Amino acid sequence: MVALAAGTGFGGAAKDFFSRHRVSVLSIVLSLVGIATGTAAAAALLQFASPAGPLVVAAGALLAAACCAAQTRHLGLAAMAAAAPLPGLLWAAPLSGGENFGAVPILAYAFAFAVAALRAQAAVDRALRDGNEEYPWWAAACAVGLMAVLGVLWFWGTGRRDAAMQSVADVTLAVFSAAVLLPLAASVLHFDENFVARANRARERRQRLLERLAFVALPRWGLSFAGIALVLLALGWFGAEPAMRTGTGAAVLRVVSAGLVAVAATFFMRGWREGLATGFAVAVVGLVSLWAVAAGRYDPMAPVGVIEAAALAVFLALHSGRRALSYRARGEAPALARQRTIEETSAGQVFAAAGALAAVLPAAVLWPAIIPLAVGVVAAGFGGIVWAPAGTAALECLFPRHRSADELYATHKKSQA
Repeated sequence: MVALAAGTGFGGAAKDFFSRHRVSVLSIVLSLVGIATGTAAAAALLQFASPAGPLVVAAGALLAAACCAAQTRHLGLAAMAAAAPLPGLLWAAPLSGGENFGAVPILAYAFAFAVAALRAQAAVDRALRDGNEEYPWWAAACAVGLMAVLGVLWFWGTGRRDAAMQSVADVTLAVFSAAVLLPLAASVLHFDENFVARANRARERRQRLLERLAFVALPRWGLSFAGIALVLLALGWFGAEPAMRTGTGAAVLRVVSAGLVAVAATFFMRGWREGLATGFAVAVVGLVSLWAVAAGRYDPMAPVGVIEAAALAVFLALHSGRRALSYRARGEAPALARQRTIEETSAGQVFAAAGALAAVLPAAVLWPAIIPLAVGVVAAGFGGIVWAPAGTAALECLFPRHRSADELYATHKKSQA
């Protein structure tokens, strides 16, 4: 808890304690992590776990670290972001009982790396002193919670129940490991003037390259991208039919699942338009992923991987949604707040999604049946970064917000100032 407080800024007393006892806190935490990791690794070996899985995860971690290095321009921070989720995966390994769950732990690492990559970006933002860093822990916790609920709804009482529960354990412990270790590691790193200059130059280049993504916050572009997503939703509904449960109950369950995501996102981002758009984007991601599963080689664990891809889309959407909410709380118009958020967060989110995809690629080379789940990761990136804000813009165009005279007057005064 001290590490989390020091890394995320919760409590001045905790930060002061950590700064005065940094060496002791690091030694205690790393010792506990080492003992837990060694014990879990020994238990996994006693269960005759296949060595192919750890090797594939390690290869994916190296590729993810390369993506994070391109994002942050800091090799040490990138290596730590890629390594921080690995102890959590080892902690969850003994829970499998020696069973092989295919791509489940690999996708869990991809999700946890995306969380760690955005935390690393927040560390860079703090070093650059722009004051806009947004820590991803609450968005990750909400996404993991939704993943657990959806896993229970879809797989309880089926042959994939154990895989679904293992996926929840993998993701939860990998994210927890990143939440504990990465803030500690970032606290001992040094960001000198050369790094600040490199990072500023890289940020300017990325913003010029990705600034067009902010168009999805505008009504006409939001309607266009939402229309594209709607077409994919319809195609996915029919194309994914061979990989989905059929019947009235399954159709109701799909609607209920999207509704749960929408309700949770509405509560998290304080707006029903944002909630509906997030539920819509996640539904598109799920159906496109299942469509790829139906068109590819059969993998009995693939539907569980689709839940993990959907959770990644939820996380990306909620992470940017929290930033937009903070701007709206300061009196900015919702469309402007959303556009500003996309301009500031899209680069970090794109690199986080690219690193998650890179983490899956070695497994796709070794096991071609996992390729459809790599498509799911790509769809999750589009869903969280593009389709969710585009859906919000489309809903604002169809159902305009009613703003009070005080809000309009405050906005007018702010623009004049």
